[in-house]
Amino acid sequence: MTPKLVLVTGATGRQGSSLIHALRPAESEAHSGEHEFHILALTRNAKSPSAKSLALQPHVTVVEGNLDSVVSIYRIFEEAKSNGGIWGVCCILAFPGLGANADGEEAQGRALANISLEYDVSNFILSSVERGGERDDNKSVLDRLAKVRIERHIKELGKKGLSWTILRPGFFMENYEGTIGSITVGVLKAGLQPTTTIQLIAVDDIGRVAAGVLKRPELFQEQILCIVGDHCTMKEQEEAYERATGRSLPAIPAFLARTLISINGHTKGLIADIERVHKIKEEGAAPDHDSQVAAAKQAYPNIQNFETWAKERASTTSRDRQWNKVTIGKLFTGQQ
Repeated sequence: MTPKLVLVTGATGRQGSSLIHALRPAESEAHSGEHEFHILALTRNAKSPSAKSLALQPHVTVVEGNLDSVVSIYRIFEEAKSNGGIWGVCCILAFPGLGANADGEEAQGRALANISLEYDVSNFILSSVERGGERDDNKSVLDRLAKVRIERHIKELGKKGLSWTILRPGFFMENYEGTIGSITVGVLKAGLQPTTTIQLIAVDDIGRVAAGVLKRPELFQEQILCIVGDHCTMKEQEEAYERATGRSLPAIPAFLARTLISINGHTKGLIADIERVHKIKEEGAAPDHDSQVAAAKQAYPNIQNFETWAKERASTTSRDRQWNKVTIGKLFTGQQ
């Protein structure tokens, strides 16, 4: 059996690596050498430690390219022709940073979709963002606006033959990890209304949902999947975390969080956006939300809630991560 070639962008990041892990062959397949999928893991530097780690997996080939260079992406598609061509693409774009310009992100997504249509890709998956439906899309800015425009472009390409699925994950539970995570928790506790709920998702489950789409693409063609594992207030999250770990959810002191909110406009924007999404959900102004959540659970039924996620991490060592490109210095100087 010839495996289906799937190009994964952002392959060395959290979402990309979770998808690659979810598509790893079963033990019987690994022994036989027959894999349903073979991953082309896109990276700018094939010699990086993360890329070398991916290359050790039997169902992965690391390919070097840059989404800012259309020529390098065309080369990957051309070279794949000798192995039957690229069957699927999972487009995961790097978060440019809180408050950062996202014109580059939009250009990357549009270009990759255009090339995928040109090379007759059977499945194009975009990892976008849950934002309370599309009611306020025309008010979006920066990263949100980029994702809105990429989504619209993909839908237009669908009229020309591109088979697409859009994933809209909620707020990453991993945003609570490490030192930045304790700042995030403190800011949300200080800034949100007590009754405001946040739609949460574990990054690993985004990869599992994407894998489910690739395995049964006919069920999810031209569908939007809202990937949410839990929705709860900050108080409910604290209670769930304590039940799972026996510890308090790490957070900076309230006075420090309030200071950060007062000096950082992007932090205020984050809080306002969470409040906006909560209000839309409460008003029932996103009528497709529940069916989109159900579709994600059809792709992967075992999406974990916040308590389960916290319990799984209780025995692991906490590490400071900057995978979302947020740093302490930039937060306090207003650069993020």
